[in-house]
Amino acid sequence: MTDVLAVDTPKVAPPKSRHAALPLVAVAGVRGKSTIVWILERMLRSAGRTVGVWSSTGVYVQGERQTGELGPWSRVLEATQSGELDVAVQELETALVNGVGLPEQIYPLAAISTLCGNNEECLISPEASLGARAQAIVARAVRPDGVLVLNGDDNAVLEAAEHTTADIVLFALHHENPALRRHLRAGKAAVWVRDGRVIVGTAANERHIIDVADAHFTLDGTLTFQVQNLLCAVALAVGLGIPDSAIREGLREFDPDPTRLPGSCNIFRVHHSTVIVDSARQVWTLRSLSRGIRHQPHRRMITVSGCFPHLNDFQVVEAGRILGRLGGAVILHAAETHRDNIDLMIDGIAQNEVPPLVLSMPGEQEAFDHALRMIGENSLCLLITEDVESAVAAIKRFARAPLLPRPQK
Repeated sequence: MTDVLAVDTPKVAPPKSRHAALPLVAVAGVRGKSTIVWILERMLRSAGRTVGVWSSTGVYVQGERQTGELGPWSRVLEATQSGELDVAVQELETALVNGVGLPEQIYPLAAISTLCGNNEECLISPEASLGARAQAIVARAVRPDGVLVLNGDDNAVLEAAEHTTADIVLFALHHENPALRRHLRAGKAAVWVRDGRVIVGTAANERHIIDVADAHFTLDGTLTFQVQNLLCAVALAVGLGIPDSAIREGLREFDPDPTRLPGSCNIFRVHHSTVIVDSARQVWTLRSLSRGIRHQPHRRMITVSGCFPHLNDFQVVEAGRILGRLGGAVILHAAETHRDNIDLMIDGIAQNEVPPLVLSMPGEQEAFDHALRMIGENSLCLLITEDVESAVAAIKRFARAPLLPRPQK
């Protein structure tokens, strides 16, 4: 991938074969793909490129949501073919890839974000099995003269390289990552983090793109899964010839919009505090989220969560333990038919050396409102929910209300 070294590259990386490739980008993986798609869209538009996107929330042209999906996407591809649009970016859902398949050797540029992040519990799950099958299909769908971007921190994702003859570009959180080091020693290109700086290039020729902390959606780099999403998007952007200046601008401006990325770590700044809305459903995703939040400076922590009725008892207890490690206050809620799960969550919370205050509310909306009323200056509030629309509405109501002074003790 010679383009990875250039500061200013052509509009779309030219294919190595004589048959011109449609400027079509595919993003696959079990987690992170929607965020990567929208980070890339932001960087493309910062570079003045016209973009069509098919993501989990629909088809968009230059950021405007289209009515329907298959019809608008066909029109996006036609516009890309004719040059009316510069790039088309497609999010590939695992179920769709496995169910319908993909034409082989069609994408000039694709990425696979994450499968399980080496989590053993995830690796034995049905979700991981389906994800592994899908990523092999995606790899075979990349043109031999194309580029496949892979997560160097996820060993299962690296296996996708066996299913393609395309050039491989890795991204990784640390320069000491063994897979990354082998890749660079082989003279290949990558994107990685060193001393808080995003680096692009090869072992012989590298350059600094941006400081991770300048991308505010990473919470100063504490949300490692968002940093990985950033790295993947940067690799794709460089492959598309986006100038470094536009990459930086896009990363600084990107915000996980809850209408396009509902429950994907949506961040709100309210009354000098931070509120995060996320739809984590599995123990390993909770663990990744909480690890980043624990390293974010704050005076008070408030967490709202349901009781995960889709998980088994052991997993519910573990979810409680993970959330309990955040400290502060945890507000739980559950439907009447799942009230026993509250006890399991509390059992997990109690396993922490310093357990937080635990409150129980009859419903999710009451829990949202109570948590937001507990916010003081420099608080951090985490709302774990699948009803993102209601959570955002509660936050907006709270933002419009004046923050009342707390009584002095």
